[in-house]
Amino acid sequence: MASKTCLVLHRKSANEPAVKEAVKHVRAQGVDLRVRIPWNKKDKPRVVGEALDAGATRVIAGGGDGTINAVVNALVGKGKKPPKASMGILPLGTANDFAHGLGLPCDDLNECLMIACTRKPRKVDVGRANDRCFINVTSGGFGAEITATTPVDLKKKLGGGAYTIMGLIKAFKLEPYEGRLLVPGEEPQEGAMLVMAVGNGRLAGGGFDVAPKAKLDDGLLDLAVVRHESKARLVRLAKELMEFDAPDNELLYYRQLPEFTIESEKGIHYNLDGEPTVETTMTFSVLRKRLKLAY
Repeated sequence: MASKTCLVLHRKSANEPAVKEAVKHVRAQGVDLRVRIPWNKKDKPRVVGEALDAGATRVIAGGGDGTINAVVNALVGKGKKPPKASMGILPLGTANDFAHGLGLPCDDLNECLMIACTRKPRKVDVGRANDRCFINVTSGGFGAEITATTPVDLKKKLGGGAYTIMGLIKAFKLEPYEGRLLVPGEEPQEGAMLVMAVGNGRLAGGGFDVAPKAKLDDGLLDLAVVRHESKARLVRLAKELMEFDAPDNELLYYRQLPEFTIESEKGIHYNLDGEPTVETTMTFSVLRKRLKLAY
């Protein structure tokens, strides 16, 4: 008989001793766990589909943000009906922002995998950006552009600081993104932005609380936008970043919305749970409690 629990494991993690130990640990506890290793990113949807066809009732994403995003998209699809299987997470990325936001013990892979395999799942929202799903955060603007354009070798040399360093260097050289925010039932809002985040979850960019009021089951997406202003107002911006929802904020715009669209004259770089894209129009919406997640 087919295993009811399938771990979709990023191939670069397949030979890690700690990962092998975690798999052995849960199997020793009586979990019938099957491990599948996609050949590359494009292969992940096929592997998830085969697991579902074989009768899997829980699919675990073993990897970083990209692997989690691929499994979410494979399970949810177009979002017309709930997935056949629930989902778990074995956090194997560099920052593990989503897993940390869930409160998972990321430094204990044995426990994380046991939770992913056995804990009763809870219904959570899934974000939708045009025709793609995201479970944690979609970022946009120069920060996402840095992620997409910084050379891989430089990222490796600088580690997590690559985005911060390159971002600070380029922030005052890049032209701000001119665009408009369209919220159903409201007048369009025109403006220029440097960076934005759309949060279903709270954390992104290596532990930054970009959407501090976000909840996974409230039917809302948290939109945070840093407006373009002169360097002289950076002190005020720093203050506003500490008080996201202060009523007198001028540089930081923060809303909780079920649906909205961002339009721009030039393409904006977006990063959906680590997956880059460039769009001139991005419509965000919520698939309410569409996924069952064990955490």
